[in-house]
Amino acid sequence: MLRSLPRALRAELLRTRRSAVAWLPLLGLLIGGLSALLPAVASDRRDAAVLLSWQGMYITGMAAPLTALFCVLAERRERAARCGGTQWRPFSPAAQRAARVLVLSGLLGAFTALTFGPSWCAALLWGYDGAGAILLAGLASWWGQVGVLCVFLLLGRSTGAVAPLLCAVAWQAAGLLCAEWPQWWAVPPAWPVRLELPLLGTHANLVPFSPGEPIPHPWPVLAACTLLNALALAAAVACAPRSRWRAPGRGHQSGDASAGIAYSPGGSAARPTRRGLLCVPVLAARRRGVYPLLLATLAVLAYAAAVYPPFVVTGLTTFLVLPLGTAILPMMAWGGLAPAWRIAVPRRPGLRGAVTLWHLGVAWIVCLASALGAVAAGESIGRVTARAALWCATGTVLALLWLLLTVRFSPGLALGLGVMSTIVSLTLGGDVLAATPLWLLALPSWGESALDPGRFPLALALCAALAAALLPLLGRAYRRHEAAA
Repeated sequence: MLRSLPRALRAELLRTRRSAVAWLPLLGLLIGGLSALLPAVASDRRDAAVLLSWQGMYITGMAAPLTALFCVLAERRERAARCGGTQWRPFSPAAQRAARVLVLSGLLGAFTALTFGPSWCAALLWGYDGAGAILLAGLASWWGQVGVLCVFLLLGRSTGAVAPLLCAVAWQAAGLLCAEWPQWWAVPPAWPVRLELPLLGTHANLVPFSPGEPIPHPWPVLAACTLLNALALAAAVACAPRSRWRAPGRGHQSGDASAGIAYSPGGSAARPTRRGLLCVPVLAARRRGVYPLLLATLAVLAYAAAVYPPFVVTGLTTFLVLPLGTAILPMMAWGGLAPAWRIAVPRRPGLRGAVTLWHLGVAWIVCLASALGAVAAGESIGRVTARAALWCATGTVLALLWLLLTVRFSPGLALGLGVMSTIVSLTLGGDVLAATPLWLLALPSWGESALDPGRFPLALALCAALAAALLPLLGRAYRRHEAAA
C-alpha cells in the first residue's frame, strides 16, 4: 500500500480539484467572519477571550455536521464518477482509501484555518491579548475532528448521503450534552467538545467558567481524541465499501421516475395536465428517501406535542426542522430529477414550476403539522396562527434559497449553509440577542423572534420580498442547468 500511496494521492487530488468538496473550505470564511464581527456588535468586552467564545458556535453546534458534509460530498462524487474507473485497474484499494482520508483531512484543516483565522487576525489587528489561544483552539478543533471524519467516511460508504448527516446532528447533540458528564470518557462524541472547553474558558453551553471553578484537564481528553483518530483512521483505510456491482440486465435507476413520465409518447402524456406535471417530482422522490424522512419528522413532532409543553414543538420547528430540513430536501429530491432534466423540460416546460411547488408544498405540510401540534400541546390558537404564518413565510424563503443553491451550484453548498444558518439562528434568535437588531440576521428564527406586533408585519414583508427575488433567480438556475447538462 505504501508504494502505491503517492500515485493514489496524485489521483485523489486530481479528482478533488474543481469538485464541490474542494470549494467547501471557503465556507469557513463565512463562519469565521461572523465569529469575528458579531462580538463587536453584541458585546462590550474587547479581548481575545470574547472572540474565542464566539467560536463556540462552530465547536458546539456545527463541527460534526460540517465534517460529515466533507465525507458526503466526496462519496457522492465517487459514485457519480464510478470511482474514475480505478475499481477495474491494478491499483491498491487501501491506498485509494488512505489517499482520500489524507486529502479530506487536509481540506478539513484548510476549512478550520479559515474558520479560526479571521478571529485571530481581528485579535492581532485590534491588539487583544491572548491571540495565540485562538490558533491553539483551531488546531485542537481540527485534531478532534479527524477521527470524526473517518467515522462518517465509513458510514457514508455504506449508507449514502442522508444517514451520515442525520447521524452527525445526533453526534453533535450527544457531544454537547455529555461533554461535562463525569462519564465523558465513555461517550466519544463528547471528546472533541470537551477538548475545547479549557481553551474556550466556557462550559459546553458557552457560559464562562466562574472564578475558582474547576476546569476540565485537557490531557486525558487529548489522549482519547488521539486514540479515536488512530482507530478510525485504521478502520477507514482497512474497511472496503460494500459492493456496487449491479445484476446483469438491470440499468441505472437514477431519475427513472421522472423519465418514465416525461418520455411517454402519445396519449394523455403528450398533453400533460397540471396534476400530471406535479406527479413527476412526487414520483421521482419515492426512491430518494424523502417520504420516510418526512414521516419520521412528523412522528417526532407528534410525539413532542403529546409529551412536552408547546415551546418544545415550536422551538424544534423553528430552530431545527425548518432550516435543516429545507436544506436536506433538495439534496435528496434533485438527484432523482437532474439526470432527465435536460430532456424532460423542453417537452414539459411546466416541470420547473411543478418541482418548485412540490418543494414548497413539503415545507408547508411540515409547518401546518407543527402548528396543529402546538395547538394540541396547549398553545393559544391566535399565537399559533401567527407562528404558522411566519413558519410558512420563512419556510418558503428557505426552500427557494436551498433549491436555488442546489440547482445552480451543488447540494454541498446548500447543506453547509443550512447547517450554519441553523446554529446562527439558534444563537441570535434563541436568547437575549433576539431583543437586539441582530434578530434580522437570523431569518430561520423569525417564528420565535418576530411574534411581536412591531416585528410581525416587517418579517412577512421581508419574506415576501425575498421570495419574489428568489423565484426569477431559480428559474434562471433551471435554464442554466438545462443548457449545461
